[in-house]
Amino acid sequence: MKSVLGAILGWLVGSLLRIRRAHVEHAMQRAGIDPALAPIFYRSLGQSAIEMLAGAEARADDRSLALFREALAKGRGVVLAASHTGNFEIAARYAATLAPLLAITKRQSVRLVDWLVRKLRRSHGILEHEPRGAMKAARAHLAVGGAVAMIIDQVPRNRGIRMPFLNGIATIDRAPAVVAARARCPMIVTAAFRDENGIQQIRVLEVLEVARVDDAMKSATRALEAFVLAHPTEWLWMHRRWKQASSEGTRGWLVSSTEHAANNGGFARAAGDGASGRAVQDP
Repeated sequence: MKSVLGAILGWLVGSLLRIRRAHVEHAMQRAGIDPALAPIFYRSLGQSAIEMLAGAEARADDRSLALFREALAKGRGVVLAASHTGNFEIAARYAATLAPLLAITKRQSVRLVDWLVRKLRRSHGILEHEPRGAMKAARAHLAVGGAVAMIIDQVPRNRGIRMPFLNGIATIDRAPAVVAARARCPMIVTAAFRDENGIQQIRVLEVLEVARVDDAMKSATRALEAFVLAHPTEWLWMHRRWKQASSEGTRGWLVSSTEHAANNGGFARAAGDGASGRAVQDP
């Protein structure tokens, strides 16, 4: 029933109302993905909306679960570098069953939607904090061994890092890596997709020990890009990912002189693609 309702909702949004349909198809085509997949994306989006209300099952494979638990066992908490893949609300609920979860989130523009989403998150034990002033809350949460979820695929408040993403130039937020560097905790790059049985499959793409903020965020972004290309209907193509960051300043909500100190070293990739604990330098 959820898949049927999701298909109907996706058709209404993507085919009847055609909300951002031209943008979605253009972004797909630029990334080298057949824009004929757009209706499948909208169907997945509709199903995610239904699942947010009705619930859905989520799982992590053995490798991802082991990497998460290994990182958490270090006792410094973990930063989850999350993304708009799969049903990210269901993925967050699953993460909250593994560790106390604090999500750094923006307000929704529609008040009713914002109220509903926040109420649902609270009902699943997810704590929230707005981006401005979140550094103190994030570090306090990490200090007691919690997980802090931060989105890596949206335009940041500050100017961020400019780099290629899906054949466009995107602005990458430094914030997740800055938090991880200051807390000296692992940064786990995660993503999700819906399998053929309608189950959200959670994947750990990389686990990074951050010493160089920009390099860590570039690595996380490249890992996300590879995931999107492998699961092209599971990313939020409606999102205007390639617009420029606001001009309110380069410092943003948590950038200060200590970030530059964090940028002076290399970073170690603790896991992913067979690598373990070796220093990685950006070309």
